[in-house]
Amino acid sequence: MVTQQRKQKTTLSTMQRKRLVRLSILIVLLSLLWLFFAPGSGLYHLKQRQHRLAELVAEKDSLTQQNKEMQEDIMRLQNDEEYLEKVARERHGMLKKNEVVFEFEKKEKKK
Repeated sequence: MVTQQRKQKTTLSTMQRKRLVRLSILIVLLSLLWLFFAPGSGLYHLKQRQHRLAELVAEKDSLTQQNKEMQEDIMRLQNDEEYLEKVARERHGMLKKNEVVFEFEKKEKKK
């Protein structure tokens, strides 16, 4: 015959219950703190990395736009004689043959 053994359930005293509840709360709090602030993998560090990624994407977009503008400028300098002359005059102060530039200073207004 098979005999069945029954285990008696032990009940916890009120002091043991309080300790168990305190220990459980402490473990949950420590787990939550670890989840938020774990070095290199916590939610806080994840948010910092997402913010840095957004900054880098914005910087990349800006640099891409600058690169596109510079490429257009290079194409115009290579193919557009009028633009090349304009740039040479304005940015580099170049003159045509037998050309003289007169610069006049503006007089300050008396008060």
